[in-house]
Amino acid sequence: MLKKLSIKNLAIIENIDVSFGEGFTVLTGETGAGKSLVIDSLSLLLGARASNELIRSGEDSASIQGVFETKSPALNAILSSLNIPDNDGEIIVARTLSKTRSLIKVNGVTVTLQDLLKISKHLADIHSQFDFEKILNPENYLEIIDGFSYELTSSYKKEYSKLLGEYKEKKAQYLSLVEKQKKIDEDRDFFEFQYKELKAADLKEGEEEEIASEISLLTNYDKIYSLSQEANEIAHEDFMDRLYELNKIVGTLAKYQPQYQETHDALDEKYFEVIDMIDTLKKSFRDIDYDPERLNELEQRDSDLNDLKRKYKKSIPELIAYKNELAETLGENNSFEDQLTEKKAIMDEALKAVIAKGEELTTIRKRSAAKIEKELQNCMSDLLLRATFKVDFLANPAQNDSILKEDGLDTIDFLIETNIGEGLKSLGKIISGGEASRIMLAFKTILIKANKTPTVIFDEIDTGISGESAQAVARKIHEISLSTQVISITHMPQVASLSNHHILITKEVKGNRTFAHMKELSLDEKIRQVAYLISGGSITEKQLEYAKEMVLSDR
Repeated sequence: MLKKLSIKNLAIIENIDVSFGEGFTVLTGETGAGKSLVIDSLSLLLGARASNELIRSGEDSASIQGVFETKSPALNAILSSLNIPDNDGEIIVARTLSKTRSLIKVNGVTVTLQDLLKISKHLADIHSQFDFEKILNPENYLEIIDGFSYELTSSYKKEYSKLLGEYKEKKAQYLSLVEKQKKIDEDRDFFEFQYKELKAADLKEGEEEEIASEISLLTNYDKIYSLSQEANEIAHEDFMDRLYELNKIVGTLAKYQPQYQETHDALDEKYFEVIDMIDTLKKSFRDIDYDPERLNELEQRDSDLNDLKRKYKKSIPELIAYKNELAETLGENNSFEDQLTEKKAIMDEALKAVIAKGEELTTIRKRSAAKIEKELQNCMSDLLLRATFKVDFLANPAQNDSILKEDGLDTIDFLIETNIGEGLKSLGKIISGGEASRIMLAFKTILIKANKTPTVIFDEIDTGISGESAQAVARKIHEISLSTQVISITHMPQVASLSNHHILITKEVKGNRTFAHMKELSLDEKIRQVAYLISGGSITEKQLEYAKEMVLSDR
C-alpha cells in the first residue's frame, strides 16, 4: 500500500506531504485545484515518462517521492536481481525532474525507467476514465485476458516467444538457401563461365611474389651478373684461409691472455657459418642465366594476373577463394537439394514446436476467459448492468505460420448483450460511455482480485454516471477497498460518503503565485464537503442533513 506521498515544485504544488491509510481514501476539490497533479505524481512513481514542463515556474527541478509497503515474493526477486535492498517490505520510489534529465531511485539505488516499470507492477495500478478506451479496442483484449493469470501466462508467453524466435531463424536460413538456389539457377551460365576462367588460370598462392622476383632478376641481368662475378672472385680468394689463421693465432693468445677467449669462441662459431654462406653464394652464381623467352612468359603471366584482379576486383587469394566458392555453388562439392530438404525439415519441426506451445497458451487463456465471463457478469450485475458477456476466440484452422503472432496464436473479441433479445455483439460497437466505465470497473475489480494488487488509484472513473448507477459504482469501489487500498479522485457524493479517509485539495493565490494544498478532513469537515458535492455550490441545511445521513449511515 501507499503510505506517504511527497511532492516538491511540481506546477502549482510547492511542497506537499500527505499520508495515506488502509482502506478507502477519496480526494476531492475544485477543477484546477491540483487533483490531476496528484495523479501525475503517482504516474511518475509508477513509470510514466517525465516532462520538464511540470517543473514549477522559477525552479530548477521538481521531486516526487512515494513510500510503499508491500510483501511480495515476486517483487523481492526483482529487487534482488537489481541489487536493491527490500528494507523489510518498505519501498521508497523517488523521481527528480530537472531541465536536462530525470533521475529515478528505488530504496536509494538508481534505476532505469524500464526497471521501475517492472517494480511498479507490484506496487499499484492507476485506472482513469480514459481506460475504457482499452475495452473498445480489440488489440488490447489479449493483454486484459492475460492479466488475470499474469504469472502463469507470462511463463507460457516467454517460452512461446523463444520458440517463435527459433522458428523465424530457421525459416530465414531455409529461405536464404532457396533464394541462393534461385539465383544460381538464374545465373548458372555466368557462374560456370567465371569458374572455367578461374580454373584455367591455375592460380597459386604466392605466385605473384615469385614472378616479381624472377622478373626483377631477368630485367636487371647485366647488373646482377657483373656483381655476382665480382662477388664470385672474392669468394674464391684465400681470405677464408687467412681468417682461419687469424682465429688460430687468437686462440693461442687466449692461452696467455683470457681476454681474447671470447673473441676466439665467436670467430670459431661464425667461421663455419660463413663457409656455408659462401658455398651457397657460389652455387647461386653458377645458376644465373639470362633467358629472354622466360622473361616474356613471366611478363605475360603477370599481365594476365593483373587483368583478372581488375576484372573481378579481387586479390589473387580472394580469387582462389571465389573459385572454390563457385565450385561449391555449382554443385561440385555439395547438393542443394539435400541441404534444402534438411533445412525445410528443421524449419517444419520448429513450426510444430511453436504452434504446440501457442496452443498450450490458448488453453490457459480459455480457462481464464471462462472464469472471467462468470465473474464479470456477476460484477456487472452489482453495477446494475444486466448484460451477457462472452470472450470469443476467433477460429483459425490454418496450421501454417500465418497464425503466428508475437503474443500467441489467438485473435479474440469481447461480445456483449446489454439489451435482452438483441444478441451478442462486439463490445466496442454498442456500449455507451457510462456502460464502458462500469464494464471497465468490473474488469478492474476481478483483475485486482486475481493479481492481489496492493493499491489501486481511480481517477474520476465515475464521470458520466449518476443516480442509481452512481450508488452501485460507489458500493463496488468500497467493496474493492475491503481487500485493497483504494485512492479515488471523485466528484460524486455517493463515492465520497463511503470513504474511510477524505482529503480535500484546494489552491490559493499569494503574491502573484498559485499554491496547492492538501488536507485530510475531520468527520464534520467531510460531511460539509459531501454536502458541497451534492449542491455543487451553496450548501443548504437540508443538503447538510442529507450529507450527514449519507456519511453516517454508510459508516
